[in-house]
Amino acid sequence: MIMNNILKTAVGVFEIKLDSNYQAQLVFDSVNLEIINSPSHRSKLEMFLKDSTIIIKISAEDSTSFRASLNYSIKLIILSIDILNL
Repeated sequence: MIMNNILKTAVGVFEIKLDSNYQAQLVFDSVNLEIINSPSHRSKLEMFLKDSTIIIKISAEDSTSFRASLNYSIKLIILSIDILNL
């Protein structure tokens, strides 16, 4: 039996609320450059800033790419927050 991949694309939008507009701006500035230059042919990451909320939009060709992009962006944000809190 041949299984066809029925998933055409995976799209998700995630909002991460930070403590202040200033903290969100610092995290956004440090992470967005990495996301813009992220070399991926199977997924697309976009990041936006609205007040103290960072919005991440992920579009991927498959669930594996989607999960990898989500993990990548969250790890970068967590790392930036940890560095700010040193």
